[in-house]
Amino acid sequence: MSTASTILTFLHTGNPTGLKFLVEHGDARCLFDFGREHAPGRTPFSLGLEPRPGREVADLVAVGAAPRLEGVYAGDAWDGRTHLFITHMHLDHTGLIPLLGPGVPLYYPDAMEPVRAAADSSGYLPWRRPTGSGVADGEAIAVGSIRVRFVAVDHDVPGATGFLVETPETSLAFTGDNRWHGLRPDLTEAFADTARGVDLLIQEGVSLGSVPVEGAPPPLCEADAIAELGRALAEAPGLVIVNCYGMNRERVAGLAAGCATAGRRLLMEPQMAAMSGWPDVLGSTDPIRDDPRGYCLQLGFESLPLLIDLQPPSGSVWIQSGGAPMGPFDPAYAVLEAWAARFGLELRTVTSSGHSRPEDVVRMVATVHPKVVLPVHSRAPEALLVPGVPSFLPHAGVAYRVADILAGASSAPSG
Repeated sequence: MSTASTILTFLHTGNPTGLKFLVEHGDARCLFDFGREHAPGRTPFSLGLEPRPGREVADLVAVGAAPRLEGVYAGDAWDGRTHLFITHMHLDHTGLIPLLGPGVPLYYPDAMEPVRAAADSSGYLPWRRPTGSGVADGEAIAVGSIRVRFVAVDHDVPGATGFLVETPETSLAFTGDNRWHGLRPDLTEAFADTARGVDLLIQEGVSLGSVPVEGAPPPLCEADAIAELGRALAEAPGLVIVNCYGMNRERVAGLAAGCATAGRRLLMEPQMAAMSGWPDVLGSTDPIRDDPRGYCLQLGFESLPLLIDLQPPSGSVWIQSGGAPMGPFDPAYAVLEAWAARFGLELRTVTSSGHSRPEDVVRMVATVHPKVVLPVHSRAPEALLVPGVPSFLPHAGVAYRVADILAGASSAPSG
């Protein structure tokens, strides 16, 4: 057995987003995800403020929005060690890839390729050149003494994956972003079965610590969200505008099916149409203004001024279905409310989270039953308590020997 130790370092624990971490063994180093934190109004570069042209890396690193890593960014020679693995296409997992050096080996699930290519070609997320390598579900990549296996999970974007990571003396599983209430819960369940018994489980916990709002309806599963969109399309007497995210191709497909049933033509903005694979793109607003009941529009926050041209009639509705702003926590939400009120639009939210509910986070941990679970990607990681499974709450920037985490498991909280 190698005398080298497995070292685990979280560059960002993902509170609540932007999770990035390293697994190292000897000269081999694997970096998992490379995104930017999404916290509108609470991070230095947000609300439209961007790094200065030509100084992107330096500016992002200076304010903690990108990690200090030598031999990884464009302009630096590759360090010969670091290999990057991506779980899925969301920007809090990929947003730094345009700044990645061309020599860094880059791997991602090949099932996400259509969305990756569309985001690149549409300008939504210009991708690094060369693009890297798509990896089939179940296949493994060897990086020195580290072996990384791709194991698909269900999320609200195509091609999401978790990872099983093995080194000569330990095993880790990383759930990636996943859910059990989507259209493919069998994928997430299969990941849990495959990861069963690993030493460490790195568990996403976006929903942990969430407090239900009194009187709020129960959260929807993906199938129910799509069905509710269909009902709105059929029942609304006026124009229906849906602010959805093009990467969620299942949601867009469901929306399109609902439009066909309701006799509406679905038109999408060019960039979101490209990412969703939808062919019908919004052009002139005149036909829509003349026949609002015959259309459904996908519009994002930046397109709110189009309401001036559309003049939606009484009975029109704006539905938030995964597009930003994603809730009242976002300062832009009050602006959306002001536009809806000005034009007499009913403002609804019809969506389904891409992240596991708290009880399903527990279900994942209980099924895998690792020696230790590390809850991350969460505002409240301390809320994860699973009987018989100790939790370890990592801090960003600390290099942990996995052997030390395991040795201290008996003194860690276990619920």
